Amino acid sequence: MSTCERVEEIDGPYGPFAIGERAIQRLWASGEVRGPMAAASGATIEIIHPGDWNRGAGPDFLGAEILVDGRRLRGDIEIHLRCADWHAHGHEQDPHFAGVILHAVLLPGTKDVTTASGHHPETVVLLPYLPRDLEDLAEEDALLELRGRAGEVARRVLAAESNLSLGLKRRALERFRSKTKHARARVKEVGWDAACHELFVESLGLGGNRAPMSELARAHSPEQMLVLGLDAIYMEKCGRWRLRGLRPAGHPYRRLAQYLELNRRRPDWRAHARTWAASLTLSPLPSCRRRLIDETFCCILPDGRADTLCINALLPLLQDARSSLEKHWLEWPPGNHPEDIQEARGLLGLAGGSRNWEIQGILDVLRRTALHIPPKS
Repeated sequence: MSTCERVEEIDGPYGPFAIGERAIQRLWASGEVRGPMAAASGATIEIIHPGDWNRGAGPDFLGAEILVDGRRLRGDIEIHLRCADWHAHGHEQDPHFAGVILHAVLLPGTKDVTTASGHHPETVVLLPYLPRDLEDLAEEDALLELRGRAGEVARRVLAAESNLSLGLKRRALERFRSKTKHARARVKEVGWDAACHELFVESLGLGGNRAPMSELARAHSPEQMLVLGLDAIYMEKCGRWRLRGLRPAGHPYRRLAQYLELNRRRPDWRAHARTWAASLTLSPLPSCRRRLIDETFCCILPDGRADTLCINALLPLLQDARSSLEKHWLEWPPGNHPEDIQEARGLLGLAGGSRNWEIQGILDVLRRTALHIPPKS
């Protein structure tokens, strides 16, 4: 039987998050995992067809086609978080799993597995070959499962926090401190300007394209991106972009175009942002925000996207011991976020304009509780 309820807590760059088997199954079903991948045996695995997602008893995917060292096999695929789950679930004795040709596990640590018929399926660890950021996958899966379930979102938040405002602010502050720690580590590694470039571009990939955006930012400076041009930069990750379900405004080509235009029109925008931050505590937040979007970002980025970039990249990078930006980050407009989260905010009785601490706190509850949700009645 499918075990979508199985969950692991993993430490990510922005703090711990929960991920379930369902998230990996959903990624596998999309066909984005293709290979070539190295199996535990040393064989090379390539995916021709991922199979049909089975929601009932038996393997997770039926009728898949794969290549094992160039040899075509047709059969079933079983997906687990850890290799030990094969034996923990009794698959070696279950005849439903006799046709499994590939055991795909998320996390490292493999050992030989056997079917009831005595066959030894190949085992592959997926983590090194995921086409998208694992934390991104986990959050996307939680939000997809909660789509149209704002009441369930609100119920989870209330179950997690008895003192709503205090609890959500605490969660949000932990999130900001984790982002700041991650930003400081990046600055130490590559310097402030390069870290700003990398984190900014990574944040433009939120929604499924953070990994290829990150690779582009690490491979090319802003100046190199401008020389190469938009088409060449975009095509460099052809086949890696996740485009299904994206609105036009979220298309990676459009987001890269905006970033290149920002660097073309204001090549010193990173230095300008640091100057802006020095006066941030001296003016009201709304006017400071407006000045950043209009002057530093040259009105190139829509307000919601600019806010998202500030929350995820710029403010954590600008935080230092001499000038704490915690209060500004907590009160900043929350940027782009799912409508269900906004609706849940209303059900929780949070009035007035949305503030970042509310949305970040709610998202933190969801990212730490990737639980099975019963179907709608």
